[in-house]
Amino acid sequence: MGRLLASKEVVEERLSHCSDCEHNKMGICKRCGCIIQGKTRLADTWCPIGLWGKEKMGLQSLVDD
Repeated sequence: MGRLLASKEVVEERLSHCSDCEHNKMGICKRCGCIIQGKTRLADTWCPIGLWGKEKMGLQSLVDD
């Protein structure tokens, strides 16, 4: 099964929210346990505290799990 990647603009916006977040500890989200660099690239993911949501448009490509 594949995963859709978010657009470059969406990834950059998500990372900007995460960079200042109190739950970001050395690139790991202490709320959900994800590696932020990876999670922000997936179109169908969202922030556990609501800073950003799933990307609705502009999906880039399909990658294999």
